[in-house]
Amino acid sequence: MTLLRDVIDIPTSVGDGDFVVRAAEGADLRRYVVTDQLRENFADALRRIGHAVTTGRSQAVFLHGSFGSGKSHFMAVLREILQHNPEARQVRGLAEPVLAADSWLRDRKLLTLTFHMLDARSVEQAVLEGYLNQITALHPEAPVPAVHRSDALLDDAARLRERMGDDAFFAALRDGGGAPAAGGGLGLAALRAQADGWTPDRYAAAAAAPPGTEQRDGLVSALTSTFFTGAVRSGEYLDLDTGLAVITRHAKSLGYDALVLFLDELILWLSTKISDHVFVNTEGAKLNKLVESADATRPLPLISFVARQRNLEDFLGPQVGGTEREALAHVMRSVQGRFGEIALADTNLPEITEKRLLKPLTDEGRAVIDNAFAAVKGNREVWDALLLGAQYGDAGIGSDAAAFRKLYPFSPALVATLVALSQALQRERTALKVMTELLVDRRDTLRVNDLIGVAALFDPLVLHGELPDRPKLKQLFQSARSLYTQKLRPILLKINEIGEEQAAGHQQFQLDDKLIKTVLLGALVPDVPALHNLTAAKLHALNFGSITSPIPGYERQIVLNRLNRVADAAGELHLTKTPDPVVSLKLHTVDYDKLLDLVPEGEVTTTGVRQQLIRELVTAELNITGAEGQLGELLHHRDWRGRRHTVQVKFGNVRDPDTMPVAALLATGEAWRVVIDYPFDPQGYERSADRARIESLERGSRTVFWLPYYLTDEVMGKVAQLAKINYLLGNGTGDRLNSLAADWPLADRQQGKVYLQQRQTQLRGTLISALMQAYGSATSQGSDVQDDAIGVFHTLAEGLHVGDPRGGTLADAFTNLTGELLAWSYPGRPAMPDDEKPVTRSELNKILEYAKQAAAEPTRGVTVPNPADQRTLRRVCNHLRLGELVDGRYVLTTSTSRWSQHLLQAAANEGYTDRFPVRLLRELIDEPAAFGFDRELQNLIIMVFGLEQQLAWYQHSGKVEVPSLAAVRDDLELRHPPMPDEQAWADAVRRGSAIFGGALPVWRTPANLGKLAGTLRDAASARKKAARDLLDALTAHADVLGLDVAAPTGRLATARRADRFVTDLAAERDDVVLVETVARADLGDVDDQAVGEVLSQAGRLSAELAQGHQWPLLEAIAARAAHDARAQAIIGQLRDVARHEQHGKDLVDALQTATAASAALLAAEQPTKPTPVDPLVTPPVVRPPGGQTPPANPPVIPPARPPVDSDPALVPVGDGKGVEPGGSGGNGDGSGAGALSVVPQRREVTDAATWEKVAAEIAAEVATGRRVTITWEIQ
Repeated sequence: MTLLRDVIDIPTSVGDGDFVVRAAEGADLRRYVVTDQLRENFADALRRIGHAVTTGRSQAVFLHGSFGSGKSHFMAVLREILQHNPEARQVRGLAEPVLAADSWLRDRKLLTLTFHMLDARSVEQAVLEGYLNQITALHPEAPVPAVHRSDALLDDAARLRERMGDDAFFAALRDGGGAPAAGGGLGLAALRAQADGWTPDRYAAAAAAPPGTEQRDGLVSALTSTFFTGAVRSGEYLDLDTGLAVITRHAKSLGYDALVLFLDELILWLSTKISDHVFVNTEGAKLNKLVESADATRPLPLISFVARQRNLEDFLGPQVGGTEREALAHVMRSVQGRFGEIALADTNLPEITEKRLLKPLTDEGRAVIDNAFAAVKGNREVWDALLLGAQYGDAGIGSDAAAFRKLYPFSPALVATLVALSQALQRERTALKVMTELLVDRRDTLRVNDLIGVAALFDPLVLHGELPDRPKLKQLFQSARSLYTQKLRPILLKINEIGEEQAAGHQQFQLDDKLIKTVLLGALVPDVPALHNLTAAKLHALNFGSITSPIPGYERQIVLNRLNRVADAAGELHLTKTPDPVVSLKLHTVDYDKLLDLVPEGEVTTTGVRQQLIRELVTAELNITGAEGQLGELLHHRDWRGRRHTVQVKFGNVRDPDTMPVAALLATGEAWRVVIDYPFDPQGYERSADRARIESLERGSRTVFWLPYYLTDEVMGKVAQLAKINYLLGNGTGDRLNSLAADWPLADRQQGKVYLQQRQTQLRGTLISALMQAYGSATSQGSDVQDDAIGVFHTLAEGLHVGDPRGGTLADAFTNLTGELLAWSYPGRPAMPDDEKPVTRSELNKILEYAKQAAAEPTRGVTVPNPADQRTLRRVCNHLRLGELVDGRYVLTTSTSRWSQHLLQAAANEGYTDRFPVRLLRELIDEPAAFGFDRELQNLIIMVFGLEQQLAWYQHSGKVEVPSLAAVRDDLELRHPPMPDEQAWADAVRRGSAIFGGALPVWRTPANLGKLAGTLRDAASARKKAARDLLDALTAHADVLGLDVAAPTGRLATARRADRFVTDLAAERDDVVLVETVARADLGDVDDQAVGEVLSQAGRLSAELAQGHQWPLLEAIAARAAHDARAQAIIGQLRDVARHEQHGKDLVDALQTATAASAALLAAEQPTKPTPVDPLVTPPVVRPPGGQTPPANPPVIPPARPPVDSDPALVPVGDGKGVEPGGSGGNGDGSGAGALSVVPQRREVTDAATWEKVAAEIAAEVATGRRVTITWEIQ
């Protein structure tokens, strides 16, 4: 494979200064790349400088660009142009802007100074001290500018003058004052002072002048050049405004036309102090002085270039309050309002990188790289992950394939990570230098097809790089270093069983190392999209080429397997339990694994603790949630083929008879027992000892033994670790961590608990994976289990062979095992699917309801409108062939019900052809193979069989009703019942509907026979009493109604036949006889509908006929009918209606009409004012015979004269004297003349019939309007 060094120029080494831009050394002009955007940027910068030079007005510009965009290089090249460096003027791509600037630049001398701000104490200190240092280097012979505060200096000079005396002091001052530099250095006053010599008067005048004046500066320069040379770099500096005036005058004195300041890392410096809001606001506000000044004496313009990667406000964290945030924003707004901006394009880095680092040596080399890049582009999953990072805010790399191609073998994801790390470190490390270092380190191994993975950044930027200045980030990076060197790397060496000396050449270690370093980078700079939510696929892509898989597409699983092994030993590493696990790492400053040392050894090393832990893990994975049985076994409910079965699960050491006696190993009844052993033996026995115990047991029990392979010592060590963590966290029995770690700080205990919980989750996942291998549900790995030739499944059932576990999880393996056992026990077909949920009782009842409806229809089918019912019928009946749902219609025929033919044939083989005992049918259902149906489903099959075959239920010799599934008992049987003939059935249905109303089943079946007979019987019973009451009432009042009791036709005869009809039907228990009775009933010469009308109106008629008060009136009218035409008309009309059938004329209306007419007739014959009688004393209440209760307040009624033809039973008692006409029977006031005298009557009542007659007489009197007085006595 071609090495990358063969197609591009990779140096053999890279020095610290190769990519560092130094003010004194210039830029690497020969290799500088000028893009179209950079050419415009240079033109803009030169125009701004030219404007300042020609107008004398200061300018300030933010040079804005992301990391790697070349801000430092830009300023260095611009500096060389301004210094008339011919190499800079000849840089390819800069001729146009340089020639355009010659008009003002060629004859001018510009002082260009570079300032690095990261170590500055203040802006004035950095600028003034930086000026002092650089101007001294450029002009060592020139007097230094007075940029420090000179008050203290003059005080020291005064004391020195006093000690030396004026002569010696001024002589030394004149001799050491220095001479002006060529081209001029001091002003006129200073030159005159130097020429004339310092005198006391001149000295006093200069000392009295304010700082920054020419006289004061000359004196300070003389003193610092003569007596206080150390004061040049010590003491306090002038304020920035004054200091800038001083240095511009100083620069002008040296012959310069303008001062150009390149302020690198200034914004970055302020960001390091962002927590000190006062400092940042104060220093930030000073930037305004670079443009505007309160001192108008600046003789030269200042042009300042301030490199900026991010706005200062962006460094504010969310914890900064609104007031502080607004204050800083106000300051920066004022600065930005005075500064211009030159933005370096984000897409410069790929182009510059391609031209400076990755330029192919030949066209053939370019083609080789193109092919290698195309191979990466063709891998979509890898491609997408590597492009992530282009969306990172300051990556500056573009987001398309073109940018990626220019960066190859670097990826956008790597560059984005490089940017983020540099921001976190707050170091403007040159991107080209870092990428060159990566190429140099891999010069002898990097192939054309290899990408440089993101993990490659860890060593130069994290492990060996400078730590951040900010305390929290510094602690975070230090934690990453410590975690890697002290914990993670030793774990990787141990996992791969190598030493440090072998690590560099060990392929698996190198893969693990890259994965761990990538995850560490994700913890340090999680905002990089490529490092956010790291998955196995992302990790593979970010380190593309590091993994070699024999199976295409298996790289993701390799990554997960490698990381899981690390996570078992390092709780900081966490993989989520999701289909595509997310990998994360938590950086801590405390070693929380030391908490495990607090656990008492005896609490977690016992056999019982380890067995309990494994039992809990396995039980949870098997999804066993049932209660315990009598022998400690778990009762697992297994839903299979529509029925809930119970499987007994017992954990224990099979070979040990003390803990696992024979009774614990054998199943009871039809339920299966699964005995699960542990994947280790506390006494060192081999698995063969368990198999030997099994072979010694008696055969025939429904028992399966699950003997796992033994776990390795490494995995058992993880069992112990998990046991310790469970002990600390309580595992459901209380948190012991706080008590055992009481001497730990609360914050550390809380964070330690989170750490332990994460380790607990990881270890559980690892142990479950190992247990899956041990119990055979996953392919074994030598690092987890000890393989041998003994299988994992063994059984005592005769004829059963259980294969190896099937399924990717323990739950799947257990489900498949129990399904296999149940299928062996119940092989009958047809059957519902294995995973079909149990059929509920309501669903069975719903099926039975539709079966009854279908059996009652001539087409043997019924529409099922409800979608839920359709689903029920389809999943039960269609699978079991218990009828069939076709196109929304349930059909029950011999062809759709498999059970009819099966049960008929099987019963015939047993000698049963006309009767079918339920006990026998249950047995035949499971012939020739058992189905395992529960009792209610068997009942449904039996009932549907009876419906489809038109059979009836019998108990012993009597027919019985079986209304529900629960009523099907083994002592019942189905038989072919006697049935009415077709004609009788049709006649009964027709006549029954006419007489009783409603729809009756027309299809002649046993089920419909019961329904038809039951309906008719119930209808007759409901009408029986009303029919009898009607007959009795008509008979009792036949005389008044004019009815002939012996007539064969008419109302009374029809009522008599209707009464007999319903009485016979209600009493008939035999359904066949009942149907035939209805079919052949003699109801006289009337239509069945007429009889139906009589029965439907019987209640109403009998209630009206029972009204007792009307009959005395009607009887009286009947008696007068012989000599009274009016009475004859009333009674005649009533008797005419009574002789007709009810459907012809309504008797109720006729009775009410006749009663009203009778009362009116009698009332018309009475006087309008009855003769008053003496008031009577209210008699005691007397209860008449027959149980009738008189009114509580009986009306006072004057006794009437007894009629001539009074009933003999009503014989007057006493002397029989009454009140004669005109006698004293009046109202007592003598006004009774001409009134009818009423003689008081006395009646003796001895029976109910007599009472009825008396009451009728009284009612007749009242009806005529008379006042009646009643007295009585009881004897």
